[in-house]
Amino acid sequence: MHKKTKLLAGGIIIIATILLMSVLSLQQNTVYFYTPSEAMAQKSSLSHKKIKIGGIIQKGSVDWQAPALSLRFVVTDTEDTHIPIEHTGTPPDMFKEGQGVVVDGRFNTDGSTFMAETLMVKHSEEYQIPSEGKSMNTDLLKKSILEKE
Repeated sequence: MHKKTKLLAGGIIIIATILLMSVLSLQQNTVYFYTPSEAMAQKSSLSHKKIKIGGIIQKGSVDWQAPALSLRFVVTDTEDTHIPIEHTGTPPDMFKEGQGVVVDGRFNTDGSTFMAETLMVKHSEEYQIPSEGKSMNTDLLKKSILEKE
């Protein structure tokens, strides 16, 4: 009986350890972002933390200075909250006004601007079939592939 108790206790400890490691791993890999309204409402408590903010790139707000790799834009949400964003580096290919974006970074020292370290652009996951009667130009595709080799 004493041997069975030790085996049972050992098994419980092993299972508990595996379960704990799984939960901790999931928590670290969970991606959560604040909406602009949530971020502004909690700005004082978030001011020193690295966070993610997700919203829509406001139309007419993008200022891209290519030589300096300086990007400025405003992220907004449906509640009409606006957060100025500054990013150093090249924006993703699909970056455009009216597009969804998630920015990762921190508020600057006075809390007026969000300093983004990374930009993640949201895109549609919808596949669109070419219009009826139109087909892919396979000759042009082959030519472009062969020219790159």
